[in-house]
Amino acid sequence: MNIRATSSRLLSSAVLAALLQPGAAVAQQAGLEEVVVTAQRREQRLQDVGVSVTAVGGDDARALGVVDAKEIARIAPGVIFDSTAGGAVNANLTIRGVSQSDFSANQESPNSIYIDDVYIASSSAAAFPLYDLQRIEVLRGPQGTLFGRASSGGLANFISRRPTAETEGYAELGAGSFGGVYGEAALSGALSETLRGRVSARFEKADGWFENKAPGGEDAFESKFFGIRAQLEADLSDELTARFAISFDKSPRYYAGIYKTRNAYIDESGHPAELPADLDAFGTGPGNDFAGYRDPYSDKQTGNFNNVGFFENKRISPTLYLDWTRGDVSVSSITNFTHFEFEYNEDCDGGPTDFCNFPIAQDLDQFSQEIRATGTSESLTWTTGLYYLNVDQLASAAFSFPALSGSDFAFSDANPVKQKLTSAAVFGQIEYRFSDKLSATVGLRFTRDKKTVDSKVYFNELGNGYSGGVGSEIFVPPLLVYDFSQATVGDLATKKENMWSGKVQLDYRPVDNTLLYVSASRGVKGPGFNTNVSGNLTDLETPFDSEHLMAYEAGAKLEMLDRRLRLNSSIFFYDYTGFQGFAFNGLQGVVGNYDGTFKGGEIELVALPVEGLMLGLSASYMDTVLKDIPTVYDGIQDQQSIMAPKWTANGYVRKSFNLSGGELALQWSFDYVGNRYASVDNNYATFIPNSLVHNARISYALPDTGWEFAAFCDNIADKERMNFTFDLIASTGSLLQSYAKPRRFGISVRKSF
Repeated sequence: MNIRATSSRLLSSAVLAALLQPGAAVAQQAGLEEVVVTAQRREQRLQDVGVSVTAVGGDDARALGVVDAKEIARIAPGVIFDSTAGGAVNANLTIRGVSQSDFSANQESPNSIYIDDVYIASSSAAAFPLYDLQRIEVLRGPQGTLFGRASSGGLANFISRRPTAETEGYAELGAGSFGGVYGEAALSGALSETLRGRVSARFEKADGWFENKAPGGEDAFESKFFGIRAQLEADLSDELTARFAISFDKSPRYYAGIYKTRNAYIDESGHPAELPADLDAFGTGPGNDFAGYRDPYSDKQTGNFNNVGFFENKRISPTLYLDWTRGDVSVSSITNFTHFEFEYNEDCDGGPTDFCNFPIAQDLDQFSQEIRATGTSESLTWTTGLYYLNVDQLASAAFSFPALSGSDFAFSDANPVKQKLTSAAVFGQIEYRFSDKLSATVGLRFTRDKKTVDSKVYFNELGNGYSGGVGSEIFVPPLLVYDFSQATVGDLATKKENMWSGKVQLDYRPVDNTLLYVSASRGVKGPGFNTNVSGNLTDLETPFDSEHLMAYEAGAKLEMLDRRLRLNSSIFFYDYTGFQGFAFNGLQGVVGNYDGTFKGGEIELVALPVEGLMLGLSASYMDTVLKDIPTVYDGIQDQQSIMAPKWTANGYVRKSFNLSGGELALQWSFDYVGNRYASVDNNYATFIPNSLVHNARISYALPDTGWEFAAFCDNIADKERMNFTFDLIASTGSLLQSYAKPRRFGISVRKSF
């Protein structure tokens, strides 16, 4: 058989989509380096795994500017990862248009974040700087069988470097735009013949990049972070290894919670539109919002705001890993406790008047235990296990309008939410090899969720203007106006559900270095509860149901030209029932259940055409439809999903040269995100335009001495990339929009040993 001709035919038939694999960016003369992943909870070659995966090595992620968890969207097609406010709070991962962008702290994402195989329950703990990283794996499609929790759309797993028997480590210092400085270091080695240790840490500090033109005002979106991770690994016997890891992260309070404001109104057609400068829509002056303000600055990284917005958080997470191996059977246990807390206040008017505040906070404890066994034989590989998760949290939110205090339009409330989750699961997966060419995989997981909530709304101030009266409402604050708890609504405050997810897959290897696969999977995400921060929800609107989908996928993984060209592609079709879609208008966000269909694919190409030249290119296409959405302005309509651009793409070119005993490397990279919407209510007020951002890096490394010197420029063209937008026309007469960082430069020096 002519392998090259066969590969060419497969390539031309794979219409699809491309995963950029910068994890393979280090080349050997024989071809591209092998990429090892744990996408099926065991080590495998990327090209042997019938899952759409982007795998990025830690060094390659650093070279491509991925130094924060949210920046994986730079390198993974079909992925968007950002927060509603542009900082660390409410960081939601979107994969293939599957998203849940509710900013309420108690909600879980349908795409889960794992740190060293430990699930992170809080979306505000999902955004963190990366350091001493082994690799990143992004898995697309339902991963419910082996990973389970909240991964109906996919997941991202951040895997740290482990202790080593040989002494090794590094130290790195850097500086850049906005007075930024950072440092990180790691040290690893043997403490005895059976004991190894590793400690790593990072700090960073930078001034705010969102310029404040208010007299005496402070710029927003500073950077303040300190993190440390320590690990001890011991060989307790020839068969049993124990590893204890503990990490602590902290971001001290810094200025955040600021938006670019854009005045808007409801035009004559009954739809949101930009407010003309000569139109007095709210009786506060031509072109002004409710507070009588109109932003005079066209620059999206410049505003005129008060400094009431802030953010701070901390996380501590000890984990015990036990690994036992005898023959072809291995057993792993992962025991974790995580405490996470944050406080945040948002300037939800975006202007110089202290008109609107939105403070939220979370105090969360989670405990998880997983026991997993894997075995292999000549033709069979099996995995089975148990999983338990307990999450106990207090998540609070409030709205206040200080500028209206004492008037007929005064409004101030608070909504503390106590929520508890217990989840238990049993799972198993087998892979049977019929021959060297054909194998089948079957997996199944049963999950039992119980979630209870205690949600109350207290009014601290309320004017009669909201109900058309005259004068101010008189009461003794705080006034309890809403009580959704077992004491008041009984079983409505508890959600119990048995759920199942599963997978059936066929893998076919017609020739060496070629994998074709087809799969059918069922993904699930448990039910939950809406917060009631506006005080307007009814008891029946507070709970929402679970979602599930049937996902059908086909893919091809090819290596050609003596392993100098790698092409991975996939296509998918999702049939959703009860998709948990988020809509926001005025002061209230609501998660509802909708049916829908998603389809599309990804394609990734990585190539080593000549020695020293690396090329990577990936793209994703999506078409999402959610059915019968009750929109604010147009009645019931079919709409796009949230944060679901039809096209995303990313890529890089890296050229290295031998120079004076070292290696000089020049790199250019880009990522493109298409048009999308921030709410299932697709309209002008929730529209986010497309953007293309490109970056450059130059480095000089001396391998014999371990030194590396580098300089970079991110967002070379200074593109004003919008991350999110809120429709606050009904409450402030404006849209609030968050933007990504502007152009920035930096230099670094690193010493490895």
